[in-house]
Amino acid sequence: MAVLVSLAMLAGCGGGSSDSSASNNPGGSGGGSSGGSGGGSGGGAGANGCPTLPASTQPAGSLGAVVDAAAAQEMNSQHLPGMTVAISKNGTILYAQGYGYADLSVCTPMPSNAEMNIGSITKQFTAVAILQLQNAGKLDIDQPLITYLPGYAFDARITLRMLLNQTSGLQDYLNFPELKQYATTGAPASVGLNAIVQRTLDFTPGTQFEYSNSNYFILGSVIEAVSGSTYPDYLTAHVYAPAGLADTFYTRPAQSAAPYMPGSAGPVPGTVPDSSAYFAAGALWSNVQDLASWDAALLGGREIPPAQVTLMMTPVPVPLFGSTGAAYYGMGLIQTGPVAGHPFVWHNGQSLSYTGFNGMFTDDGFAVTVLTNYPTAEGTPLLNFTTALINAICTSPGTAGNC
Repeated sequence: MAVLVSLAMLAGCGGGSSDSSASNNPGGSGGGSSGGSGGGSGGGAGANGCPTLPASTQPAGSLGAVVDAAAAQEMNSQHLPGMTVAISKNGTILYAQGYGYADLSVCTPMPSNAEMNIGSITKQFTAVAILQLQNAGKLDIDQPLITYLPGYAFDARITLRMLLNQTSGLQDYLNFPELKQYATTGAPASVGLNAIVQRTLDFTPGTQFEYSNSNYFILGSVIEAVSGSTYPDYLTAHVYAPAGLADTFYTRPAQSAAPYMPGSAGPVPGTVPDSSAYFAAGALWSNVQDLASWDAALLGGREIPPAQVTLMMTPVPVPLFGSTGAAYYGMGLIQTGPVAGHPFVWHNGQSLSYTGFNGMFTDDGFAVTVLTNYPTAEGTPLLNFTTALINAICTSPGTAGNC
């Protein structure tokens, strides 16, 4: 387990609020009706000497035109090297496009199916794995954590449900300076677990909500302990398979978009930590097409029964830590209110060099997925962009029927 003190996974390894206290700003092939690469804005135009890309030529008032216009604005405002966007419904891609560049060093346009680190969107996959294991009788989410990891002196009051709901009181391991050394070299999960267990709790377990990547890091070790498989092997066999995912991975795929970070004169080559740094809290890589398939499989009950999907989408009824506000977190999914009149759940993710967002209407399966190869400078990465894009689609005469 390795860690980055400045990781920004967001809501990054993220969690939905504008608070980035964890230094984590809480990330298939083809392309639907477009499947293009480098269309839209060419955001980061001229960066590293790359030419401005031609704008995508979608019919006026079409879904593609609406998406391209919003993407151009976001690319320019966030100075993004590249971005991919997919609009889907029940797993069918309605429009997918790549914008800007996947690699500025050789000016490779961004394909719509580019692989990127998805940061804390990973937490949805981890939550599903835990609930599958509950269904198989291998664990009980209302049992104490120490039942499954007896070698670590975790507070006996902490249950697996509290980890899923982010109500354990455990401090966020991404803030632990002693773990920074493992960011690039990697380390066994035991290194992280031992560091987490030694910290005092922020509050009595189960009484408040606080986004902490430690909760889902620990759940990865629980999955390994009770399944007898490694975390990535379990996901491949039991989580990717029901959704038909072919382009989702634990380690960085060879054809992924290059990572970038902010520099004084624009994007500069970024850092990709060892996968053990994020583990079950944010290690996964995917593309927008696979995430569209994932959304459909989850909402369609192909991963876990509908009652458990509802559990994932339902915020836990406790207050926010240090605030009078109410929690917005279920189990790997966030619910902050309707968008365009539809119930909406989502999660975003942000690592050192990538940002992602995955959100869906729970009533009709409409979904939007956005991935970038750059950490955006926002309190809740890509939430404003995605909600504005959805509202534009749902209110435009030529595209509202998609919502």
